[in-house]
Amino acid sequence: MPLDVRIEQMTVHHISAVMAIDEQGYGDPWSATTWYKEMGDPDRLHLVAITDTELGGDNKADNRADDRQGDRQGERVVGHAGLLYLAGMAHVSNVAVDPEYQHQGVATRLLIELLDRVRAHGSSAVTLEARAANKRAHRLYSRLGFQPLGITPDYYTKPSEDALVMSIRYLDEPEVAERIDRVRAALK
Repeated sequence: MPLDVRIEQMTVHHISAVMAIDEQGYGDPWSATTWYKEMGDPDRLHLVAITDTELGGDNKADNRADDRQGDRQGERVVGHAGLLYLAGMAHVSNVAVDPEYQHQGVATRLLIELLDRVRAHGSSAVTLEARAANKRAHRLYSRLGFQPLGITPDYYTKPSEDALVMSIRYLDEPEVAERIDRVRAALK
């Protein structure tokens, strides 16, 4: 069952929550300094997925996660995704979901919102890299219309791993929009 989340633009108030998620899943997470630079760059877009929490309940994740709170009491940042705009196209820079909230449609919702914003921005293509061994991510990206372009050797560190480069070359094509809409409808 998909998790009920609200997707909104990331602000500096979300940085500590985003960093806490990244520390669980990235071998080399971005520093606070990098995040502040990202927030100030007009060619970057970062989104967060926020869900309501039941404060004081038995959920250990909610009780131990003050650093993962959003900027409002009773809410929790459970994922984030970002991109940068380059010469008429976009590049997805990161997608991460708190491990306790994975497999609930959070990454899919974040990516759909990113793709919607890329189309609204007027960019016609979008690229990304994924760890070569991350087959779950490959399936998600393929479902949304990303196609493999090639391998970048030793792209990732900690641990060292190749990256699969993927792209949607014609984001403005009706077939791509229909595919994304089908995935969006399946989340309801």
